[in-house]
Amino acid sequence: MSSTLPLLVAWFVAVAIPGPDFVAVLRTSAAHGRRAGLSVAVGVVGGMACWATCALVGLSAVIARYEHLYLVIRTVGAVLLFLYGARVLIGAFRGHRPETGHGVLAPDQGGSHSFWRLGLFTNLANPKAVVFFGALFASLLPHGLSVGGRVGVLGAILAIGLAWYVVVASAASSAPVVAAYRRAGRAIDVVAGSVFAITGIALVPRN
Repeated sequence: MSSTLPLLVAWFVAVAIPGPDFVAVLRTSAAHGRRAGLSVAVGVVGGMACWATCALVGLSAVIARYEHLYLVIRTVGAVLLFLYGARVLIGAFRGHRPETGHGVLAPDQGGSHSFWRLGLFTNLANPKAVVFFGALFASLLPHGLSVGGRVGVLGAILAIGLAWYVVVASAASSAPVVAAYRRAGRAIDVVAGSVFAITGIALVPRN
């Protein structure tokens, strides 16, 4: 366990840095409650599981080798993030919440599965994650680690990610934060929507 400690510490620092996943869990928890936020968190961790598994079995190298495959994944992710950001911004300026619609990144008010889907696609929309995991494992994963050890590392990574976002969801759904969201919901939605839209634009492949 001590040999994998640097990797796990580096992962915790990385996952704690605010990004689209953080914004999705934070905003959903404040707007719809802890249960909805936790559903988003579980979806985010599901995306992490996909990317981390790809890196552990060497698919990150395949994606890096075949540039066209990476560009396709990245373009789809960029479009998804931008569309969700635009939807949030439109809802903010029109004075209503965008979640009342449908689509892969548009959860409805009552479905925990829809919130889970939001978390999953928010994470999967960023293909840079598989490159990050590949670099993380290449530099910090102990050489010669057994299959059982790799499974253990994967489990620890997912547990850390889930624990962090449970804390975020719990804090964001507390009474003071919910009250603040109700007072400044439009401004918060503008910031959240901008984060998603700008991230989507930033992910668009450029020659």
